[in-house]
Amino acid sequence: MFTHRFKTLTTVVASVLAIAALSGCATKKFVRQEVAASRGYTDTQVAAVRTDLDQVRTSTDAAMQRAQLAEKLASGQVAYTEVATNQVGFEFDDWRLSPDAQSTLDQMAGQLGTHPGYIIEIRGYADARGTDRYNYRLGRERADEVFRYLMTRHSVPSNRVATMSFGEESPVADNESSEGRSQNRRVQVRLLDIKASDTPVSVIPQP
Repeated sequence: MFTHRFKTLTTVVASVLAIAALSGCATKKFVRQEVAASRGYTDTQVAAVRTDLDQVRTSTDAAMQRAQLAEKLASGQVAYTEVATNQVGFEFDDWRLSPDAQSTLDQMAGQLGTHPGYIIEIRGYADARGTDRYNYRLGRERADEVFRYLMTRHSVPSNRVATMSFGEESPVADNESSEGRSQNRRVQVRLLDIKASDTPVSVIPQP
């Protein structure tokens, strides 16, 4: 009887050890899989962050380029002929383009092919309601929205565009009336033809 019980106990112990060993192997395998998956996820996240940083850097560089071009235009470093000037309006406290505004920009973009040395100057404005700082930002958002539309819809390169905001400065109508404020909520878009012979090569956008 004792021998039988001993054999049974031995069998149970062996079984337990075998299960533990198998469980250990499974656990180690699982851990390795989890570590590999975590490492892959981390690599993916790092790559995504790097991509985001590259996009931010590219966007910042493009914004700086547009600002520098705007400064050169304002300071007279770039000689040009004004080909056309258009204005697009906006609703109160809004920066989105209306269908009419898009149509106006489409018509202007149709002229670009006949002016290979073109530059587009975009000036954003707001009415007098709100703080100076807020209106400046709103004018910037409106100018940037026009730029984005021209870039995405008509493939206008960023080095051909100068964007700037004047906020509530330089109103074209009386801000005391609803109609006047409506006229002041605008973006002015000028199509300029660069005179390469009178302009340093360093400030002429490349085709």
